[in-house]
Amino acid sequence: MSEAIGFSIVILTRNSLGVIERLVQSLEGQNFSTDREYLFMDNHSTDGTRDYLESLPLKNKRVIDVPEGSFSHSGTRMHAAREARGKFIIFFTDDIEPASDDFLLNLTEPVVAGNASAAYGVCQIHPQWHDPLDAYLHNDWYLGFSDYSEPVGTYCWEMFTPETRRRLANFDNCSSCLRLDLLLEMSFPDVPYGEDMMFAKQLLLSGHRVALAKKARFYHWHKVSFSYFLKRMCIDSHLGIREFGLFYVTRMLGVVRHIAVRVLHRTYVAFFKIRLPFFRKFYWSWYHARLLTADFLGKYMGTLDSQRANRGFSPLKRYLFNKKEQILDSIYKKSIHRY
Repeated sequence: MSEAIGFSIVILTRNSLGVIERLVQSLEGQNFSTDREYLFMDNHSTDGTRDYLESLPLKNKRVIDVPEGSFSHSGTRMHAAREARGKFIIFFTDDIEPASDDFLLNLTEPVVAGNASAAYGVCQIHPQWHDPLDAYLHNDWYLGFSDYSEPVGTYCWEMFTPETRRRLANFDNCSSCLRLDLLLEMSFPDVPYGEDMMFAKQLLLSGHRVALAKKARFYHWHKVSFSYFLKRMCIDSHLGIREFGLFYVTRMLGVVRHIAVRVLHRTYVAFFKIRLPFFRKFYWSWYHARLLTADFLGKYMGTLDSQRANRGFSPLKRYLFNKKEQILDSIYKKSIHRY
């Protein structure tokens, strides 16, 4: 039997050249002396990622094939967990970049110290590399969160508002650390998407604490299409209702109002709050207008069921419900690879 080590670092890859190199270099340069292994779960890369991973001169490294069509966010991570030899397991997506040299130390500290069973890092958007509007509006999101989500009984959980439930179960497998024995015992839910927040809910209801490692900041952002974001927010809304009873928006009039208010606000921010070349102000304003439309239209789609869709004469509502059914059917056949 292989000797146990301290940490198993799991990185999910798929055609990752251009981003995975930065992540590996950053992880190797961390102020983190604990022994570790790397498990790269490669999902049928065709751009040379596999050759790059095989060439890495890392002491403990395995590249594990995830065949085309068999990837899922929960299943692939559980596959890695069963292969891991560490006492603790760390999950990363391939396109994050730690913001400091003590990132790993800060991410793992709550779990290693026994203060929590799982911890996740703070996602940031670099204003020069990524979307400057999103960075301006959202990089302080974590300041309103507690350092720990405490265990909660089922009765109290049901008494909380849907917004509180969702907030308590916030978790992010783009950057997370867990006790491996606990993960193997409880397992990520067998779902194609949202396994991290559902697992956090499961932990809290089972008597475990979840930590937000506020000093473990990392950069993560990628430009997304209208159709991708529509699909993502439809699924997010569907899961939010099922797991937390959370309805983001319930009427088409509310969709229009939310989009209009936020588009106006973000256009104001672009033109009057951040320093950008004039043409970039137009570009990011337009980009956000498209994404906000996809965001709230997708959230509304996620609320629709057959009863609501067929109430009254609303061809648009029925069309959106059918679109939702297609999205859910496709997501259970093939996971969204990035989120």
